[in-house]
Amino acid sequence: MRQGAAVLARGQRLTPQALGLAASVGAGVLSVRRRPRVAVFSTGDELMMPGEPLRPGAIYNSNRFMLRGLLQAAGCEVSDLGIVPDRLEATRAALRQAAAANDLIVTSGGVSVGEEDHLKPAARAEGEVEDWQIAMKPGKPLAFGRIRRGGSGEDSGDALFVGLPGNPVSSFITCLLAVSTVLRALQGMSAGLPAGLPLRAAFDWPSPTAGANSCACG
Repeated sequence: MRQGAAVLARGQRLTPQALGLAASVGAGVLSVRRRPRVAVFSTGDELMMPGEPLRPGAIYNSNRFMLRGLLQAAGCEVSDLGIVPDRLEATRAALRQAAAANDLIVTSGGVSVGEEDHLKPAARAEGEVEDWQIAMKPGKPLAFGRIRRGGSGEDSGDALFVGLPGNPVSSFITCLLAVSTVLRALQGMSAGLPAGLPLRAAFDWPSPTAGANSCACG
């Protein structure tokens, strides 16, 4: 290393090898961003916890564990608020609780257009929805917005909100693409997307709205 050269770039994650490099040049103190505080909850009266007897019409809540694991792997402090019932007031209360002490709220389910999908109106009542639905499959019913906080100082302002689809594959993909980008920005890193690979779909999936001869893959 030349004298005065940058050893670690701003926004670089402090991996074990990065810490070793810092120590090797005698750096005793490093300036860092604190870990993002993220609240996660699932919505749906049909959700049950693994290990419980599955009642008719119910499904096990796999998203809860998948999303919590992805957020923890990304270096977040995660608050798991569990399962929120399909009620507008319950959803609004969960958003208020999540916004009070967190930088980001990540939810799964309830962002589509069904009668019991309450996240969009709840988020609008407690803040604002800046984007809803993207041209992507799986993952179309994705919501992004902000939820108001009621505190002061560091706890004032807004908490960011990302509403993921309830379908497990859609939730996984949109978390990797959308939530990870938000987390990188919160941690002072460049907001890059995962590297894409051009691959042949090798199947046709007709769009129900564009005619039988069109393909809605990807």
